[in-house]
Amino acid sequence: MAGFELIFPDYYSDTFDETEVEVKGWFSGAKLSVDGNHYTLNFYDPVRLGQTVADDLQERRVFFEPNLVVVKSVTRANMQQAAQALVQSGQVASLIAE
Repeated sequence: MAGFELIFPDYYSDTFDETEVEVKGWFSGAKLSVDGNHYTLNFYDPVRLGQTVADDLQERRVFFEPNLVVVKSVTRANMQQAAQALVQSGQVASLIAE
């Protein structure tokens, strides 16, 4: 397995109210670093993703989100597990690098 790190922005610290992010159902700005490449990931839970897709289709008639990762709920642990799964499965090759 390649070495990787999921880096959260400074404002998302261990003292950040993670419940707020989980309730919101999405988080953008975590960076996955793998073998010198960096990817900004956009995490959604299935319910929030459905709402966002519906809204975007209504307003713009298209939905697109690069580096979209869907997790059961948007928690630090789930985001880290998803990043690890992307690396272990080789799916990181499908991400758009910065």
